[in-house]
Amino acid sequence: MAIAREHVKALIDRLSDEQVQALWVILNSMAWPTEKVSPEEAAEIEESFAEIDAGKGVKAEDVWRELGV
Repeated sequence: MAIAREHVKALIDRLSDEQVQALWVILNSMAWPTEKVSPEEAAEIEESFAEIDAGKGVKAEDVWRELGV
């Protein structure tokens, strides 16, 4: 059974802002293909998580302040 886009759009109009945000996350992942991570990038990501776990992370607020944001 085909569902008309208009029916889906009407349902979206009935959602709360929080529900629309959740739906956006789901639809965004469906609409855009996922990026493949190279082995080098995966290693860098793991290293970054290890640094954060070791307390070497930088707070976003500190970066924003340094950049004048």
